[in-house]
Amino acid sequence: MLCWVSLFILGEVLSRGLPISIIGIIVAGSGIGIYKIPIRFLQKEKRLFAIGIVFFLIGVADMSYAEYKLGYCRAQVGKPVSFTGTVVETEDTDSGDTYIVKTTSIQEKKIKVLIRIRTEQQETLFESGDWIAGIGYGSPFLQATNPGGYDERKERIGNGVFLYVKGVTVEEAERRKISFPRLLTKSREYFSGIYDSLFDEREASLAKAMVLGEKATLDTDVKALYQRNGIAHLIAISGLHIAMIGGVLYRFLRKCSGSYPVSAGTGILFILAYGIMTGLSGSTLRAIIMLILSVTADVYGRKYDSITAIAVALLLMLFYNPYQITQVGFLLSFGAVIGIAVVNPLWKQIFEKLPGWLEGLMISISVQLTLLPVLLYYFYEVPVYGVILNVIVVPLMSALLFFLLACGLIGGVLWKGALPFAKVAEGIFYLYEKLCVMSERLPFHTVCTGRPQLCWIVGYYSMLTLLVLGIYNRKKIVSALSMLGFLLLFCIVWIPGPLRICIFDVGQGDGIYIRTPNGVNLLVDGGSTTKQKVGTYVLKNGMKYYGGATIDYIFLTHSDKDHYSGIAELLEDDSVVVRNIVFPDIEHPDEEYRELERQARSKGCRLYYMHKGDRIEVDGVRFACLNPERRVYADKNQGSMVLTVTKGEFDLLLTGDMDATVEAEIQDEITAQIEVLKVPHHGSKSASSEHFLEQVKPAVACISVGEKNRYGHPADEVMSRLEQNCEKIYLTKDCGAITIETDGEKYSITPFLKKE
Repeated sequence: MLCWVSLFILGEVLSRGLPISIIGIIVAGSGIGIYKIPIRFLQKEKRLFAIGIVFFLIGVADMSYAEYKLGYCRAQVGKPVSFTGTVVETEDTDSGDTYIVKTTSIQEKKIKVLIRIRTEQQETLFESGDWIAGIGYGSPFLQATNPGGYDERKERIGNGVFLYVKGVTVEEAERRKISFPRLLTKSREYFSGIYDSLFDEREASLAKAMVLGEKATLDTDVKALYQRNGIAHLIAISGLHIAMIGGVLYRFLRKCSGSYPVSAGTGILFILAYGIMTGLSGSTLRAIIMLILSVTADVYGRKYDSITAIAVALLLMLFYNPYQITQVGFLLSFGAVIGIAVVNPLWKQIFEKLPGWLEGLMISISVQLTLLPVLLYYFYEVPVYGVILNVIVVPLMSALLFFLLACGLIGGVLWKGALPFAKVAEGIFYLYEKLCVMSERLPFHTVCTGRPQLCWIVGYYSMLTLLVLGIYNRKKIVSALSMLGFLLLFCIVWIPGPLRICIFDVGQGDGIYIRTPNGVNLLVDGGSTTKQKVGTYVLKNGMKYYGGATIDYIFLTHSDKDHYSGIAELLEDDSVVVRNIVFPDIEHPDEEYRELERQARSKGCRLYYMHKGDRIEVDGVRFACLNPERRVYADKNQGSMVLTVTKGEFDLLLTGDMDATVEAEIQDEITAQIEVLKVPHHGSKSASSEHFLEQVKPAVACISVGEKNRYGHPADEVMSRLEQNCEKIYLTKDCGAITIETDGEKYSITPFLKKE
């Protein structure tokens, strides 16, 4: 069954990247091979292989239909859109006017998909189960514009939401008198109120996330703490919740009624209702399907096989929405149960007498081995002590769930009777937090490798599969080869790479990340006047994407907010290590400059100052300062630090916000051919003079600029001059982050946003 489902998934994946003619050739070739190649195994099991081809074709057809629906919805972007459908979810927004609707028609064409709508009738609130007909305007979901950035479009499509319709006017609406979804929503609100009354805000947000699946109100600091320590899975509604609630209820009803069908039916209906009430996430649905199969096997006196159950859950969920396979929650949920079902039994093969107290640790290691590439791909780092931490916190989770459920059930009837349970739950929350804090104080708490390449992930899982097969079949040579393969894969991660320069899309501002071949991380500026928390969501995440967990050097060109706001944020972040900060060496700097100095000193950074003529070499990359001189500048832009970054024959000119006056002063200092120019002052007409550009003659110009900024950057006359003097021009507002890679001779430039 697992092999068949693997072929189904392969069909879905290949149908997105290959023409249907190539897929037809693959299927035809496979069919001929099964019936004509004289291999005994093929001939003996030809029926099983034929069924596999059918599964492959179903996967192709399923993805093709999903692509058709997605393409139809994308074609509505930028157009008036009429639709009919049923409200399935009310999103938690300040205005309360955003909903997820399951359509019955779009543009009068019968098509069933989920869409997100925002209504104009804020005085009318709709509830789950309401039928509505409306018209609005098709809008695109937001895309990530930086490496490591949040991509709303991918997340929405992964959750089956294919279209966003804004400014909706609801022309017809029908509220059903009896609505099961509305009843579940009211129940969720009822229990949410109980937790709010029993706990402080921080603990209440955790309780609601763990029991009710409410993530919107979850305390951001607690969420980040759990994520950094590898226990964020405790917050999600998962198999533990479903097994505890559904399994216990089923066994209790079976003892009371003595009827397997009655207890199974009641238990399954209840757990389905609970899953829908909590949002029916991927991990929840997977656990429900597996529980239903377990209960059904028990009713019919059959043996429950976890691997078959995993395969059936995969098949059903991906058939319903094939795009789920790109969602981190989906992958982590299935990866964890596959690790427990497939990898964990290996330890008993290796160690014939494994002590019982080590079983929890072995399960944790098995899960971590299975999930490692997924964790690195989506989070770019792994907590070293997460394996040990999970051995402690996971067993406690059963007790915590019991006390939280008791709080919810008793609190609505007898508030004081629920207080003792709430106090115990608070104690477990406190223990979790203290364990995380203690873990973070240990050396080498986190290993940050950046996002691995897909070929590395394929290699990792190939080696893991070989290892599993080698141990199960007692083939020592296969096991040894797989271990050697693992060693080579992890050696590849630490091989020196190219010099990488990433000009982040920070909106209106500057933020440039540089990673040397041996992994020294540098940041030149980091600020924005249009993006909130640019330090966390752009700089920090972007650096981790490339493996930059620690900042070795920060160069501050000058003290304008759009160049330092994110740096100030990173200096306040206890989880970020900053070793050195380089300031422009000017006299009588302003108060913002002085405040950044104070922040840097309080964080324990070493402070350096550069002026014209100074140089610093880091890992074979030379930074030469062309400006400022050591004097007072009435205009801080003229006091900007201007740097040439050189590796071999490659030269990059970083210009801060210098103007034409500074350009005239430094242009004779530039003797090397400039391959890439970071255009001064975001393309302001006060800089990039014609004489300067003719003298420097850069091959490529990059402009860090925000969409529809109030300054009118870049100026039309500057763009005209750049077009005359440069081969290529890149703007962050159009192409997102701009990544430059060079070995010192050749270089390549890759915009983050690809043209569709």
